[in-house]
Amino acid sequence: MDEDDVLGPDHSVVPKFLLEHEVSVLEIALAVVSFEDCSLDGSVPLDRVTVAYDCWLGALDAFHPGHDFRRFGLSDLELSDDDLLGRLLSTVLFDDGGSCQFIRSVVAVVNGYRAHRG
Repeated sequence: MDEDDVLGPDHSVVPKFLLEHEVSVLEIALAVVSFEDCSLDGSVPLDRVTVAYDCWLGALDAFHPGHDFRRFGLSDLELSDDDLLGRLLSTVLFDDGGSCQFIRSVVAVVNGYRAHRG
């Protein structure tokens, strides 16, 4: 771990860049295209959240090659934390702004949670 990293809530190392990064319109657009290509019909809300965050990490990989951001997806420990789950489920339940707003909300919740708990 170096000065550009923080310890995540599950004791994994998360780069500060990921937590402090200002989400760009292009990254969200690419994440939305990937997200909307996924077949999520009939899936549980938590699956939608996980896929949305993974799509954003994939967009980061595309725009910032060499960092392998996909490895920073939601961990099993994070997905079992009631505090995080409550925050994430509210993004699904009140998702009326389309895929762009949904992904932005998921990213904000996860990164805020990680920054606070880390």
